[in-house]
Amino acid sequence: MAEPGPRSLSQSMRAHDGPDLSREGLRQAWYEDLYHRWVRASWWAFMAGFAAVFTGLNFLFAGLYALDPGGLIQTGAHQQTSVLFRSFLFSVHTIATVGYGNMYPDSTYVNLVVVLEIATGIVVFAVTSGLVFARVSIPRARIMFSDVAVIRTFEGYPTLMFRAANQRTNFIVEASVRLSILRYQQIDGREMRRFFDLKLIRASSPVFALTWLVMHRIDETSPLYGMTQADFDTREDELIVLMTGLDSSVSQPVLARHGYGAGHVLWDHEFVDVIRTDDRGLRWIDFKRFHSVVPVDSDGGQGG
Repeated sequence: MAEPGPRSLSQSMRAHDGPDLSREGLRQAWYEDLYHRWVRASWWAFMAGFAAVFTGLNFLFAGLYALDPGGLIQTGAHQQTSVLFRSFLFSVHTIATVGYGNMYPDSTYVNLVVVLEIATGIVVFAVTSGLVFARVSIPRARIMFSDVAVIRTFEGYPTLMFRAANQRTNFIVEASVRLSILRYQQIDGREMRRFFDLKLIRASSPVFALTWLVMHRIDETSPLYGMTQADFDTREDELIVLMTGLDSSVSQPVLARHGYGAGHVLWDHEFVDVIRTDDRGLRWIDFKRFHSVVPVDSDGGQGG
């Protein structure tokens, strides 16, 4: 299927935690909003950043210790190591507050640097601990959305449908879903992006545990009324999905989002069934078929 352009909002919502946009005219120093940046960063970037800060601080204080080579005493078998290497190891011992006893300060200057490094280490590790806690404590919904949305006749009306599933084995209570269409319009000679809400047949569920087939009836009041597959694919409309609820395990709100752009809304198709019941009465969800669709004929049945 053809993917929408790199600046598509629906594509950004499917793959990223922010719009795929370039920015200009915004003056922002590198240190502004650092907390939010570190919370949003990937774990690889976060750990790499921490390693860089930790190593850089130790090299900085090693250089300060090396300014007074005689102020740092080392005992044991490695007394002949270079001043900078010895100072770096002492800095690591100091900032981590381990202190093995084989190196110790022996001048007022080095003791003052030790005080400064310990104070710095307390702040750095406190901030890092807070960031790690913030990252792991953010509730994240594991809600799967179907790769495509389909439109087929249901109860006598063409109906837009897409599928959602709770990938965890718990409940999402008081779940609600909102569906909007993003449409470009010419107003007073200017192109504007406007959102229009699509009324859903069922917009909330007291308990979301298995799958949810979200449906919008395309009647005369719907922005999709009278549109064809070619119309949707060429005019760059996008469907934006937001789902919220309360995670029953941690009693915290969760949010999931998705989008359907050109090539991801299929007319005259329907989803295959993914729920079955075995001989013991246990329900199963076949996620291998979760995104599978089949064409339907003009009478609403499956095509051959």
